[in-house]
Amino acid sequence: MKDCPSCGTENRDQAIYCRKCRERMSQSIYIKPNESLSVVHIGVLFVSVILLITSFGLLMGGTTLRSIQVLVVDEDGYITSDPATVDLPGYAIVLEDIDLDVDPMAWRWLQSRGGLLKLKIITESNDPGTEIFIGVARESDMRPYIQDIEYQRVIDMDFDEENYELMFSAADFSLHPGGLPSAPPTVHSYWVAHTSSADVQELVWEPQSGTYNIIIMNADGSEGIDADIQGGASVPFFGSIANILIYAGLFVGAIGGLMIYFTLKRPQS
Repeated sequence: MKDCPSCGTENRDQAIYCRKCRERMSQSIYIKPNESLSVVHIGVLFVSVILLITSFGLLMGGTTLRSIQVLVVDEDGYITSDPATVDLPGYAIVLEDIDLDVDPMAWRWLQSRGGLLKLKIITESNDPGTEIFIGVARESDMRPYIQDIEYQRVIDMDFDEENYELMFSAADFSLHPGGLPSAPPTVHSYWVAHTSSADVQELVWEPQSGTYNIIIMNADGSEGIDADIQGGASVPFFGSIANILIYAGLFVGAIGGLMIYFTLKRPQS
């Protein structure tokens, strides 16, 4: 039994109001117990963690591309090889089977946004009296011309991770046996891009869909290639890819963070 603080009347222990004066004798406060996380909440947290991991990967990819762009790409937007002095036997140096298979609609879209990529070849003859020819042609057009001549085929180029550049000077070549060319390269009309000079020259070519070969040889078709050679490639939307990855990473990370916040901060009343 307990007494009413106002009138002193005895009341039951469970009574909230006095049976005589009707005064409230005690304050009852209900405290809702903490709820454990349900299966749904655990599933949401799991998805949120996956989104945060994905966000981290996207951000790392974007920042890595940005770093490569700063460290590797020159002021003209090209990733270039080191200048290499080449003195090789044979009648030509050939980079074979550059194969680009792009859907026509995708190709037109890429063209409207600056193209897929551009290749640059720079040469300078070490013999002022001998012009160096650089030519690009479809593999099917060039094959009859080079199949019976002796030439050096580029099979591999190393990448210098310390200086972030292609090492043309350390390229591996494979000698294709044969004889002399049937005619100088300048007499043919199937070249999609070509130039020749004994001085410093630069050939810039924007690849099209198909399979192509690049050839470097003396313009008069004579034997022995003695020249300084440098190559490079430009990817016009390199920076755009980095931006897309970074923005996508931030967006995905924000969604994952908000999902965790609202899952853990649930109403407790």
